[in-house]
Amino acid sequence: MELHEAVGALRREIILDAPRDAVWELVAEPDGLAGWLADDVDLPAVEPGAEGTVLEGGELRRVTIEEVEDGRRVALSWCAPGGDPSLVELTLDDAEDGRTRMVVVEVPLATLRAVAVRTEDAWAAAGRTRGPQMAVAA
Repeated sequence: MELHEAVGALRREIILDAPRDAVWELVAEPDGLAGWLADDVDLPAVEPGAEGTVLEGGELRRVTIEEVEDGRRVALSWCAPGGDPSLVELTLDDAEDGRTRMVVVEVPLATLRAVAVRTEDAWAAAGRTRGPQMAVAA
């Protein structure tokens, strides 16, 4: 069992027959995201703090862009009404022959919070006053 499976995360990896800069255009623009992430994307921009909605499989989800590493990574949080929020990370890396590897990982935020609490508890048990800092979306 891999770590992502142990924490309830979903992980998908695909090799795309396009260079990373071309794929980035589809990740870094709302219209590009609408072409493959969801049926419809209503988001003003793909930049930290941007908020909007996505419609996927008939389900409307609130979405917030958490982090952007230009040309490589977008992290967003999303949640369906009455559902549990998740953190979704899209990462692009160069693959062979000018292609691009895209890795998409979705982790329930409840899992991240539990890991943060266990980490802080472990640091306290070891006599440390502060553990590693972990940014977890609310």
